[in-house]
Amino acid sequence: MQKLKSSLIWGVILFWLGGAQVYWNLAPHLAGYSTASLHTSAYLILKGITLVGPDLLVLLMGYYMGQCSRKESMVIKIWLNTVALGCLLSLIIALTDSGVGFYPTTIYNSMLPVLRNSYPLITGVMGGIVISSIIPFGKAGLRQQMTGLIWVVLAIPFFSPVNVWGWNDNFLALFYACLFILGGNLKPVKQFWRWSGLASASLAVNVLFQGVIPFLSFDGSTINRFTTVTNVLTVVTAYAVAGWLINGMPKPRISYLLSVAVILMNSSAFAVLYKIADEKPVAHSTVRTAVLTLAAIALALVAAALWQWLLNRRWAQTVSRRIDQFAAQDFAKQRAAVGKKLKEFGPDLTVFAVSYLIAAASMLLMNNSWMLTDGKQYNIFSYVFTQRELSLLLTSLLLFAAVKFVQAICKHYWFSLAIILMISVAFVIANREKIAARNEPILPSDIAMLNVAGKLLGMVTPQLWIFIAIGTSILIGVGYWLEKYYSIKISFKKHSRLCYLLLAPLLFMSCLFWNHSGTPLSNFLLSTGNKPMFFNQLSGAQINGPLIQFMYNVDVKVMDQPAGYSRARMEQIVKKYQAQAGEINVYRHNDLAQQTVIFNLSESFSDPNRVPGVRLKNSPISAIKALQKNNTGGVMISSGYGGGTANMEYMALTGYNISNFSPTLPVPFTQLVGKLKVNPSIVDNFNHAVAIHPYVGTFYNRTIVYRKFGFDKFFYLGGKDRIKHQYRIDHSPYLSDRTAYENVFDQLHSYRHGQFINLVTMQNHFPYSDNYYHHFSHYRSIRVSNGTSSSEVDEFSTEIHYTDNAVKQFIKQIDEMDRPITIVFYGDHLPGIYKNDMTKDGLKLHETEYFIYSNKYARTHGAKNFKRGTAVVSPNDFIAMVAKQTNSKVNWYQALLTEVFEKLPAMAKNVKAEGDGNAGSTVAHTDFVNEQGELVKEHDLTKQQKRLLQDYRLVQYDITAGKKYTVKYLK
Repeated sequence: MQKLKSSLIWGVILFWLGGAQVYWNLAPHLAGYSTASLHTSAYLILKGITLVGPDLLVLLMGYYMGQCSRKESMVIKIWLNTVALGCLLSLIIALTDSGVGFYPTTIYNSMLPVLRNSYPLITGVMGGIVISSIIPFGKAGLRQQMTGLIWVVLAIPFFSPVNVWGWNDNFLALFYACLFILGGNLKPVKQFWRWSGLASASLAVNVLFQGVIPFLSFDGSTINRFTTVTNVLTVVTAYAVAGWLINGMPKPRISYLLSVAVILMNSSAFAVLYKIADEKPVAHSTVRTAVLTLAAIALALVAAALWQWLLNRRWAQTVSRRIDQFAAQDFAKQRAAVGKKLKEFGPDLTVFAVSYLIAAASMLLMNNSWMLTDGKQYNIFSYVFTQRELSLLLTSLLLFAAVKFVQAICKHYWFSLAIILMISVAFVIANREKIAARNEPILPSDIAMLNVAGKLLGMVTPQLWIFIAIGTSILIGVGYWLEKYYSIKISFKKHSRLCYLLLAPLLFMSCLFWNHSGTPLSNFLLSTGNKPMFFNQLSGAQINGPLIQFMYNVDVKVMDQPAGYSRARMEQIVKKYQAQAGEINVYRHNDLAQQTVIFNLSESFSDPNRVPGVRLKNSPISAIKALQKNNTGGVMISSGYGGGTANMEYMALTGYNISNFSPTLPVPFTQLVGKLKVNPSIVDNFNHAVAIHPYVGTFYNRTIVYRKFGFDKFFYLGGKDRIKHQYRIDHSPYLSDRTAYENVFDQLHSYRHGQFINLVTMQNHFPYSDNYYHHFSHYRSIRVSNGTSSSEVDEFSTEIHYTDNAVKQFIKQIDEMDRPITIVFYGDHLPGIYKNDMTKDGLKLHETEYFIYSNKYARTHGAKNFKRGTAVVSPNDFIAMVAKQTNSKVNWYQALLTEVFEKLPAMAKNVKAEGDGNAGSTVAHTDFVNEQGELVKEHDLTKQQKRLLQDYRLVQYDITAGKKYTVKYLK
């Protein structure tokens, strides 16, 4: 019976404590009163009564724990208990919730409870134990003097309107230490009526002061003066109650109390509850908040019981005994024991330290300036080491696991470290080179092109190769020297070697699930502050580090399923556009298969004069400008800047817009086409199709992609179908556009029927700083935008002038042919040489040139130029546009594309982003650009346009990611 009574009393105390710590933190409506009124008085009185709970608990802990021996051991155990439980709670929060703006603070508070003073009650208890172990309270006189001094210290703030000791919120550790010492000097009370009277009197006076203070506070600043745990009257009440309770009450299970106190004092542990309260809005509902508080306290008690059960396990008891043994030693032996452990773990600590340095260096080197913009302007060192610490630790863990994996295989310490260091350095250098070229870091899609590594590496400057060779040689030499003269023996205990062999693969393979929104793993990564910035890969590498950003791009989702997707809906769409195709075809008389259609993607072709702040002495592309003006032509909105060639090519060939895809699918050529059994494209309309690219054919997986699309031949350097008539201009390493067009003429002469030719040029590819050409002063830049290199603009302008001449000559030649030939000429993206502010000039930096030209024979056989809706287009419009230009009949899908071209604004990925437009969040984002060249929000589209957009997205989803219901209707 006594045990049950004691348990009930402790339960009441714990709920009392919980009420003070949880209820008021949930901000009930009652807590909103702050003016002179009876409501405010009631609020202060109620809160004041609950605040007796924390004081009472600390006093009782002081009484029972002050009697314990081995106080050093107790402090260590309390600290470990606090850290372990706090980190566990933080992990649970991270795994279950992705709102998590508070998580980094939570984990830091849990890992460093004393330094950050994040648990003032427990820190105060530990401080009280330390003080009581130093000061000999066994002497009666000293005990009385110390007790009196503490009461004086506690009483002084009562008589001053200002909190003279600064005791508030998280600055209560010293206050609780004083309470703990007071509790240690408590004695059981025999005269119950005296102590109950003292408790009642102090509580009554306290209630009086709390009730009248709203009416006495001059400006409201002192309205909470008596409603704090530090109020001496609150302490007196708690002291009197404690003196009565300890009379005959058995000693509690201290670790259980501490567990509960940690849970309840850790505001981060209840952060999820606070978030739920904010969302539901429990906040501010007094009664519902009280119910939530009771549920939270009950849950905390259950968690504490489970924690206590864990502490009673054999392994926990073993740890406890070792702590006791360590604490019982003198300082010299303790220092020796710590030194021995540090020496034992020294090699692993060194590996982790090196991993941390690599992680930090790789993140810093993703920046080209000292400042970084992430909402605010940051110095990159300050940002990396203060804002991105958890990302650094995650990257360090991955690298550490990689080193241990190699060690588990070869058992050579320095050799393993050198291998991972070399791989890391190579990875960082590769990122730097790609960022310099395309404003984008290395992505998994780039790995698919390793079979063209020789050509890719050929773009690296000789100076860099010399640096790499010297650095590699030094690293190998140092590693060999260390292995020979400072070899570190690696031994693994029992199954630890197997664990290390599994750890690295599991950690790295986990990225296959990183982008599964709402899962514990995804929640955890978001909680650590990592941002999967698919719309801006460069910013992602700067914020997350290149390794984390790379791994985020491994988990690819093709496309989110649009609302209403079903077999019935897709068949309805097919029938709808079959009918529209019938209406269109009434006025069309040609068959696309009888036409010769050439899609000419001109590498980086764009007018520098379109770029804000850039002006050239004369236009280097006057012929193409005339072709645009006198034929179907205008501006094409690219979904890339400085790169993304394959994406524009993909849109032109398929009619799909990549902005509809998931942001985790940055390059469909390398990530999607090879995985699909059927890849419908414009090639399906022709009996013969060839692709021509006067460069490496396997770049962007083109050898596989073109075969999947149904091309009969692919002409590229090194292929069985060879590139002929190879010309280069001046010192350029790339084959010229003249080469490209002469190879097109070879195909026109070798196959005299209707055919499709996909031409991708290479002449104008970066770099633009190597002085390949003999510059024409006629096209020099008069001015350039801030930060842009005028010499690079001059070089690029010279290149596109050569393109202009080649196109002019090509048009002249096809005009002489007696078959219908139509060419769609378009630039894929701007070169990445302009340093304009993307948020300001982003749209202009995504505008390239295009025109559609039909030769004289085609025009005399039904082909017609048109101007309506052609001022601003996107690559996915070209199929519909070429059918319209050639007066060719369409199928249902091409009828849908015709509707999209005629009735929807041009579409692109985020044009305010760097690189290929892969930037910003895990949510796909489409920019719409109208005929006036203005951005339009999706919600501003008309109802008819929204229905059309939904049909378009449903068809794209069905063919690329869905059940392929419509594919049979495309045959």
